[in-house]
Amino acid sequence: MSSARILISFLPLLILFSAPFVVSAALCHKKDKAALLEIKAIFGNPAGLSSWNSKTSCCTWDGISCNATTGRVIDITVFFLNVSAPIPSALARLTALQSINFAYNHLYGTIPPFLGALPDLTFLRLDGNLLTGRIPDTLTVYNLLLTGNNLSGPLPPSFAHASFGALDLNDNGFSGDASFLFGKDKTLYALDISGNKFAFDFGKVELPKDMNILQIDHNMIYGSIPAAAATRRWLRWNVSYNRLCGPIPQGSYVRKYGPSHFNHNKCLCGAPLAPCE
Repeated sequence: MSSARILISFLPLLILFSAPFVVSAALCHKKDKAALLEIKAIFGNPAGLSSWNSKTSCCTWDGISCNATTGRVIDITVFFLNVSAPIPSALARLTALQSINFAYNHLYGTIPPFLGALPDLTFLRLDGNLLTGRIPDTLTVYNLLLTGNNLSGPLPPSFAHASFGALDLNDNGFSGDASFLFGKDKTLYALDISGNKFAFDFGKVELPKDMNILQIDHNMIYGSIPAAAATRRWLRWNVSYNRLCGPIPQGSYVRKYGPSHFNHNKCLCGAPLAPCE
């Protein structure tokens, strides 16, 4: 799967997410600064983090945002710097973090459970890395993007009761049932689980009321397309390359997305595919 598709999938989310920057050296939290310098060392002191200097305020460093009142680090971005390392344990000491973006590096190893224990974390991007193993049960972060790793196994049971907004798990090796991500009262508005080995009855799920991005292609999902799909104004939609069957609920989305977003299923029929017999 191309990096362009991954970025486009949740571009509105990435644009909307922002945090205030602080430039006062006096507000740079001493313990947070020490943790960041440790992270830089673990990452091999890449040139892209040259501004992370012990003589300057950590709130002025590239990729760092701080709370304007407390000086605590609330955002860390180490994006596309070819960093090759495990996820640093020093992150656990940055307890005011709201956002972590480590996308498109070469991070390896497993996802540490402490990430999900950071009390204010609502945005986590680890997509485009080399992470392996299962998702820890603690990782119920509201906006969670794990695309393009080597993660595997079933989803943790905690996901059934989590309040996600955007969840991007595509292009991994996940398997089992993902139907518990759905539900009419769920807050989930963007879901991409394509390119995995999920298997569940799609016809029995209830679409979250605000969901407008749904990509489940290239799995082993069976059943029918829920009738409610026809009433939505989908920003993204793809159910191709599964084991779905039955008439396609008719709505404007069938004209918007066309056959390529429905084909290669067991026996789906009706526009935009062949008529049902």
